Amino acid sequence: MKLFVMRHGEAAPQQASKILGGQTYNSDAERELTARGEREVEASTQWLREHYAEIDLAITSTLVRAQQTLDIVQTGIPLKQIEVSAEVTPSSDPEVFASALLARLQIEPAATVLVVSHMPFVCYLVSYLDAKVQAPLFPTAGIAVLDVDPLEMAGRLRSMTAPPEC
Repeated sequence: MKLFVMRHGEAAPQQASKILGGQTYNSDAERELTARGEREVEASTQWLREHYAEIDLAITSTLVRAQQTLDIVQTGIPLKQIEVSAEVTPSSDPEVFASALLARLQIEPAATVLVVSHMPFVCYLVSYLDAKVQAPLFPTAGIAVLDVDPLEMAGRLRSMTAPPEC
């Protein structure tokens, strides 16, 4: 099974400079993608579409910027099933999430799964699934591709891709 772990695109800072006309958000959860972030996600979506025809299951964080990222991905590649989960937020436990996901995939197989989340969750998720890999730093809209065997409850990092400078 292919697992794609994707970090959201560039997001606006929580407190932007009022001098520059930036918006201030009441919470981190409300931060939105910037125009650059949208372009990054579009580029990563194009890469994903060139390599994979569709995604069986997509899971995204409850935070706005991750949901916006998934919305853009969905415009470029068919997503059969979409779920919003509080288990893939920046402070979520990647071991708990991975264990639950892999157990689920033993019962409900999927050929391709996309998880859209945040730092540091994405780097720790990859490291947990492939114990031979130190937690990699993810660029915004970066995608890690893992081969995962739900029965073995483990995976292997195959590649990481980043969008070109946007």
